[in-house]
Amino acid sequence: MMIEGRANELPDFQVFQTVIKYCLFIIIVPVLSFFFVKSLVFDGVLRLEPVTSSVYSAIVAVVVLHVTLGMYIFRAYNEAEKAPKPVKKD
Repeated sequence: MMIEGRANELPDFQVFQTVIKYCLFIIIVPVLSFFFVKSLVFDGVLRLEPVTSSVYSAIVAVVVLHVTLGMYIFRAYNEAEKAPKPVKKD
């Protein structure tokens, strides 16, 4: 009986780990991309005005955010398709 309970907990824990990883990924990657692109590309290489570089960096961060959200949705959709379908008992 204890083994059955553990077997049911493992997929839930894996789902929790996946959600936490993607949440951190969705939060951290766009923020890092904002500062990376702002400091290295727009301020460093292109030498734009501070406000202009911030606006362009924000646009890059929004695009990166949408890509990371798309990755999460794609993964969730594929996981749902792989899940075994319940069999109807007649």
